[in-house]
Formats: sequence, structure tokens, C-alpha cells
Amino acid sequence: MIYGLIPIGGKGTRLGLSFSKEMLPQKGFLYFNPVSNHLVTSMQNAGAEQIIFIHGFEFKEDVREFYNDPCYLHFLQKNEGFANVLKEFLINIELQKDDIVLFGMPDTVFRGNPFHEMLKHRGIACALFRSNDESKVDRLYVNRQKFAVKQSKNSTFDDRFWGLLKFDGSDMIHIEAEGHFEKYMEIGNILNQNAFSCIEAEEYLDLGTWDNYNYYLKKY
Repeated sequence: MIYGLIPIGGKGTRLGLSFSKEMLPQKGFLYFNPVSNHLVTSMQNAGAEQIIFIHGFEFKEDVREFYNDPCYLHFLQKNEGFANVLKEFLINIELQKDDIVLFGMPDTVFRGNPFHEMLKHRGIACALFRSNDESKVDRLYVNRQKFAVKQSKNSTFDDRFWGLLKFDGSDMIHIEAEGHFEKYMEIGNILNQNAFSCIEAEEYLDLGTWDNYNYYLKKY
């Protein structure tokens, strides 16, 4: 089984919306197609049969209403920390060692579908995108062996950051058995405790600000 895992706990305060940021419309469609569907359809096109949404401490009802078919499941995150999105998934899903988990952020768009290439790699695979601005993301150290968690670009850190992830079921089970969810709050820290491979991916855009969303509307 291939799962898609999507965290939707963010409140979108930078946008000041009256609805969930995951429901912002994508450009170029004659029907309502929210930006979160860019990630969802990329996962499904890569073989994901079940999409799991991990909400914050309350459900985003507009997201749950839009994604209401049996192939979509919705759970609340009961513990703080970005890494606990993975833990909440494991609590609710009977994951098997040969299952696969695809992970991404719902308010992003990217060129192509890196998941296809990531599925060719055994173990944890990271899709690397480039960002030269001052946004704080999990960037590779120059030696390319570990991530600097939530850092802006400087001479020590690469301009590449992970934007999408692929875990084998055995990876997730090992991470839980090692107690990493209790030790680390960030996924980047958990990645640094495990072997991972990287693929180079094309353009990635975070639509969590009006500047980026307006840029997306003009460019795409």
C-alpha cells in the first residue's frame, strides 16, 4: 500500500483568510480545484491509494468536506511538534514494513512529479528544491550529509531544502521504535538520525503568503 500523508495544522494567519489556506484556488481550471489538490493528485498519480490528512487540534471542516471520499482519512494531531504528524499517522494506520508513505505540504506547488523518481529509491528519499531567499527551511549542510533545521541561506548551508519526502514502512517503524518522536520536534532532526537519499527536483513554491500566491498567479 502507498499512502499519502499531508499535515494541515497551519492556521494560515499570514493570509488572514476566512477559510482554510488549503482551499485557495489553483490557477488555470474552469472549476474549483484547491491548491492542496496539486499535492493530492501528485501523490495519487504516483500510486497513493489512501490520502491521510493530519489536522491541528481541531478539524478544518472545509477541507474535510471537500475530501470526503473513502480514499481520504482525517485525523487530529494530539501532540505538538511537526514531527508528531508522523507519529499521529502511525497511531491511526496499521503500517506494514513494505508499505510506502509519501509526504508533502498542502499549500505548495512544484514542477513535474518528483514522487515517481523518489519511489525508485529504497529507504528515505528527499526531493531537494532550491531557495536563495531568507525563508527558514531545512537546508542541506554543504557536506550534503545532514539538514540544518529551519535555517536561512548562508555560507554554511546549501540553497537546497527538502520539500517532499518518501518513507518505506520499515523506516517509519524504525523511527518510532528508536523513540525519535519523543526526542525530536522537527522532521529535519529525525532525518538527520537516519540514512537518506536525495533527488534533484524542479521549481517549488510555498503559497503561504500573499506575495508568493500572487507570484504564482502571474507566473504559472
